[in-house]
Formats: sequence, structure tokens, C-alpha cells
Amino acid sequence: MPAGRKRVCYVYPYAFRYRKAFSERLKQLLDASGVDFDVIHCSDPKLRAPRGDLEAPEWAIDSRCVRFDLAGRALRYQGALRRAMSYDLVIMQQENGLLLNYPLQLFSNVFGYRTAFFGHGRNFQSRNPDGWAERFKRFWLRRAHWWFAYTERSAAVVEAAGFPRHKITVFNNAIDIAAIREMLASIGPEEREAARRQLLGGSRRVGVYVGGLYEHKRIKFLLAAAREIRRRLPDFHFIAIGDGAEAGLLREAAAAHDWIHYPGARFGREKSLLVGLADVFLMPGLVGLAVLDAFAHGTPMVTTDLPYHSPEIDYLEDGVNGVIVDESGSVAAYADAVVRLIVDDAWRRRLQAGAQAALETYTIENMAERFAGGVLQALRDQPAPPLG
Repeated sequence: MPAGRKRVCYVYPYAFRYRKAFSERLKQLLDASGVDFDVIHCSDPKLRAPRGDLEAPEWAIDSRCVRFDLAGRALRYQGALRRAMSYDLVIMQQENGLLLNYPLQLFSNVFGYRTAFFGHGRNFQSRNPDGWAERFKRFWLRRAHWWFAYTERSAAVVEAAGFPRHKITVFNNAIDIAAIREMLASIGPEEREAARRQLLGGSRRVGVYVGGLYEHKRIKFLLAAAREIRRRLPDFHFIAIGDGAEAGLLREAAAAHDWIHYPGARFGREKSLLVGLADVFLMPGLVGLAVLDAFAHGTPMVTTDLPYHSPEIDYLEDGVNGVIVDESGSVAAYADAVVRLIVDDAWRRRLQAGAQAALETYTIENMAERFAGGVLQALRDQPAPPLG
């Protein structure tokens, strides 16, 4: 390693596929600024990733990990303490259950490296935002030297917890929009129409869902809304893409109705082919990065006004690039919004244009540039205050 170069690592058990392009671009930017960047992850399949979409960069460093449950909570220890302590800046995911975070923070003042958190600031899905778990998280979030916040909403949470605003980098969490556009461009009209005939019987009134299948995604509500839309539009078809604890609900629905299609988890070009068949993106539950998936595929998202959306909900502007239904508990109101988007071509085109405009801001390239700038600031800044 050339003399004088700083070293930075991101340490987290999971190397998700959707982070790969970001990690590659961040490494390039930091290398050009004289900084070496590494991702330290765990490849052990026994770790049981919360999603099924792991793919680390070729240069990522593998480490040993152990997972166990305590009082119903998943705890993970990543055996990378000695290695991580050799870096100048250690970036950690903000999760209470990541046990390596605590010694890394405690030893930073002794051994002279700096720590930074990468996260939301709080659990937006917590049923008890003032409970011990969130208080514990707030205590530790103030003990890092720097913060990388997903969005301005996350930055406000971190600042409200007592962390200095000038040490927070807002990177605007994103996915690889350019890759999606390339995949869509590679799918010709003949291939798309063949898929439409084979899967949908030629229907042009199609809704799609892409994401995890778990409680906060409101899968039961989603299916009820799909049935109501089908009642109003007899040629409506619904495609659900994803996996998770509630996948059985989709399997049962697809077995019972020939207009509901559940291919399971799909990625890359195969996913883009399916999403590209749809007019509208149905997500009545928790919204996260899927909002950018919807934007990139030209399928306006319809969600509901819920208190537990992830920070990326900030990207969705009601009536500008998507729809937020105020009546979050009303299947009829949700179906109204979806049906209008399907039958009103002018309204759909207006939202698609708004989505395309938003994509100029929320790109992997912009995210990596913001993040790299924050890393350089963190390396230049004064050491973190002692724990207390």
C-alpha cells in the first residue's frame, strides 16, 4: 500500500446485491482521492440473510460470523475486530443486534481510529419508539465520530438525538438506475409482447409488486386491493415478485386465481421484463428503495399514508411522481387510486414524467459522490469525543 494513504472499511455481515454497484463506484472515487476502501462481510450461508439477494464485490473481504437468538432478537457477531481496528475509519451499519459495533466504538479512542454509522437514525418500523431498544440506539448513535444518513429525514432524526449536524452526510440512498435502464433497453417489443401473451393472456391492465413479503408490507391488504381492482376491471392481472415470511399468501392466491401471478424472487433482466409489463406499482405497505425501482421502470407507485415508511418515502411526491392514499385502511380508496392510474393514460404519463425527473437526483453515482465527500470530511475532522 502506498505510504500516506488512508484506509476506510465498511463492516457488515451482509453484502447485498443492490449495494454492489455503489460499493464499486465508492471504491473508485476514494482511490482517486488517495483512500483505500474495503467491504468486510460474511459469506457463510448459515448466517441466513434477511433477504435472498447477496452478492459481494470480488475484492470484498470475507469474515467469520455467528448468529444466535436471544429473547426473540437476532444477534450477530462478525469476527473482524482486529482487522477493522487497523483502518483509519470504520463505517458500521446502525443496528442494535450487530455485536461487533460495540467494541469497535469502545476501542476507537484507545487505538486512534474513527467510527461512523450508516443508517436511518432510528427504527421507523418500531412499535415502541420510546422503548428501551430505541433509547439504546439513540445512546450509541451519539458515540460515533461521523454519520452517513440515508435521507434528510434520517439526518433530522440523528441531529434531534444530539449529534452535530456538521458531522452528518446525507447520501440519498439509491439503487443502480443505469443498470435498470440498460436492461429495459435490451428488451425489445417482440419479447415483451410474447411475455405479455404467455403470462397475462395479452392483458394491458397490469399491476406489479416487488419487494419483501412480510408484515409491514401489508400483503393481505395488497391481495384484497387486487381483488377489488379485478372486480372493477375484469381484465386486470397482478404480478407479485419477491420472497419472505408471507410468501405463502401469494402462492395460495396464485393457485386460486389465474390472474394473480407469483414467480417468486426475481432479479436483473428477468425482473425488469416482468415489471415492464405493468402500468402501476402496488405497494400499500412500507415503502423503501422500491420507490426507485418503480420510477426506473416507468410504473407509478401507489402507496398509503403510514407512519412507519422507511426514509426513502421522501422521494415519493403525491401527485408529482406517484400517489399516496390518505385513507390507509380503506381497500376501496386504494383501489380507486390504482384504477384511475390504469385507465387514465394522461394521468399516468404525468406521474411517469415526474418520476423520470426525480431519477436525475437519486442515482448511485450521486450517492457515491456524496458518500465519498463525507468520508474525506470524516478523515480530516477532529477526533471523536470520549464516550460518556
